[in-house]
Amino acid sequence: MEFFKYDLGIKQSLEQSLKDFGIKRYSYFLSQKSINSSPLVISNYPTEWVSGYMDAELYLIDPVFLSAKQTILPFAWSEISSPDKPWGGGEVLKFAQQHNLFDGYTFTIHDNNNHMALLSFCNIDEDQDFHCNIRKYKAEIQLLLNYTHDEIIKTILNYQLANKQCILSSREIEILQWVSLGKTYVESAIILGIRERTIKFHMKNIVNKLNVSNAKHAIKKAIELDLLD
Repeated sequence: MEFFKYDLGIKQSLEQSLKDFGIKRYSYFLSQKSINSSPLVISNYPTEWVSGYMDAELYLIDPVFLSAKQTILPFAWSEISSPDKPWGGGEVLKFAQQHNLFDGYTFTIHDNNNHMALLSFCNIDEDQDFHCNIRKYKAEIQLLLNYTHDEIIKTILNYQLANKQCILSSREIEILQWVSLGKTYVESAIILGIRERTIKFHMKNIVNKLNVSNAKHAIKKAIELDLLD
């Protein structure tokens, strides 16, 4: 999903705050830890970098992304590499070498809705004050991430709730409601007076519309979006 559908003001506010901290390049990633869906990205990295990274789904194997899942503390990228296996090797290493993505820092947040957010900074401009500014404003940066994340979650939820009738049809919501209560497809079909294959057809559409991998994840996301009674 594209952030610009929701609110440009948050992006502008984030960039102004980072500018005050002397930080030039940044990327904010928001993902759900339990679902392998594409993360939301806000960044002023070169567009071709972001596109290449997302198209190749490198976030699934990126050591920065994987390390962030295991900690709530900020970390330098140099802390997660080793001489024998820098940046995990393979496609991630190749991408990093192409774009000189080795000197950076990442702040993380994990919320109670199973979201993980990263605020990362890359010193691609080889700024001599980069690490000094990170150390100087570390507390302020973490607070900025907390505030930004909260605003983004609120904005996304408000958008989704305002348009929830456009997400699933009334029949799809009805079917998902029964499935969420533990009814099998056969039982749901009997209750609704339709065929089992119709239930399966609608459930496939539901999974696709909610951009999840299976019915279980569809139920979880529907609950998060307040689509079910």
